Amino acid sequence: MWYGVSTIAARMLTFLLTPYLAYTLTGEDGRFVIGQYGYLYSLFPIMNVLYTYGMETSFFRFSKTENNKQLYNTQTSAMLFTTLLFSLCLFLFSEPVADLAQLGTHTEYVGWCAAIIGLDALSALPFAKLRNENRPRVYAFTKVAGIVIFVVTIVFLFSFGEGVANTNPQGWFARWYHQHYGIGFILYANLLQAAITLLLLYKGWKNYQPRIDKALLQKVLVYGFPILITGFAGVINDSINRYMFVELNPASNVENVKAIGSFTMAVRLATLINLTIQAFKMAAEPFFFSISGDKDARPTYARVMKWFVILMALMFLNVMLYLDVWKLFIGEHIQAIHLVPVMLMYYIFLGIYYNLTVWYKLTDKTYFGTYIMVIGSVVTIIFNWLLIPVWGYNACAWGTLVCYGVMMFLCFTWGQKYYPIPYDVKGMAKHLFVMLLIYAVQAVLSKYIDSVALRIVTGTILFATYLFYIFKQEKTELKSFPVIGKYIR
Repeated sequence: MWYGVSTIAARMLTFLLTPYLAYTLTGEDGRFVIGQYGYLYSLFPIMNVLYTYGMETSFFRFSKTENNKQLYNTQTSAMLFTTLLFSLCLFLFSEPVADLAQLGTHTEYVGWCAAIIGLDALSALPFAKLRNENRPRVYAFTKVAGIVIFVVTIVFLFSFGEGVANTNPQGWFARWYHQHYGIGFILYANLLQAAITLLLLYKGWKNYQPRIDKALLQKVLVYGFPILITGFAGVINDSINRYMFVELNPASNVENVKAIGSFTMAVRLATLINLTIQAFKMAAEPFFFSISGDKDARPTYARVMKWFVILMALMFLNVMLYLDVWKLFIGEHIQAIHLVPVMLMYYIFLGIYYNLTVWYKLTDKTYFGTYIMVIGSVVTIIFNWLLIPVWGYNACAWGTLVCYGVMMFLCFTWGQKYYPIPYDVKGMAKHLFVMLLIYAVQAVLSKYIDSVALRIVTGTILFATYLFYIFKQEKTELKSFPVIGKYIR
């Protein structure tokens, strides 16, 4: 509970920053800053994978068989060396990196980014150590505290920074404020968060000794290499489309970055469904492993999948039938709002894929996960490379949908070969079809209804219709549910 709640709370706090930034950063300059934010932070995950190269997962794996102190010292020493090396490379090539990251003349931001990624990487093992020692409260407090610092710093700088600067226009803060207004504030808040988070993890460093066991390090690196490849493939599927858009779309870099801002805001609306997926993953994965030896495990996996799809369908309709309300979260940044249903669908596909991965985790065939991720990356790159020049950021959304669709199909097909699970494919497809049908009805009605209030009424009627449909279809099973079941006859 502590791990799950802290992760979701941290993500929710970041999500709630969306409307604040949307209404604070307005106009063309605001669109550009939000575009910088969305673009730059799509590159961060790629660097995070490189900086950590599977060390966190490797720690969990070898902590069961190796001396924990020796393992921690070896991994930490290796990560200190590689973090300094990677960060030095970023410093040495700060000008071309700043140009790549659309940071203009602010080459100092490359150093800030290197420090953020480096501090986050050095926090990975202390966090893993907390989990390994079963200290969830400290883990949760540190995670959430870091995000609170990030959010509070951003709000202070954007809302109150100008007032503080005006009290002494010639002072250092006034000069700093005007020099770094925009993406600089966000990066500074992130840097402060990363530094304080690492300080809060000081106990993980207290007994650290800079030593490396070469034989142990070799085993760790061999184990972590496939994780590195899978990690790269994963972030390519999710993030590379922004970089490809800026490079391939036939417009100026400034206009492309502004477009990425609009795209990012649409993604934030679709993130509502992704938050539900993350919460589900936190609860489902340990549950799947805990019942793996039961004789009715496979039917249970199938049942969980069905109700997950139903939950995702409800979340999809919650966003799309009440889009007039949800779009208030992003203010004037609604240029890409037509892509929200596509984004919601690709998150549904991703959620189904996460459910399907249970087969290769239980059968120790995790290399299939690498195959699937790499194939998904190839699909993403080819799709975007061919279509961004003619379709713009529409290709980014549809490319991700195709990618996750392919991954879902491959995982299901291979899973049924090596670990058959009796999924109700027809039933789930029917639920998703009715979901899309109801959304289509609302979309058609919205073209002829100008009143927002009336659109909300029609959305509510259609949402209730879907709930009634689910009730009729699943009435027998609902009777067996705790609490709900006693009210159903």
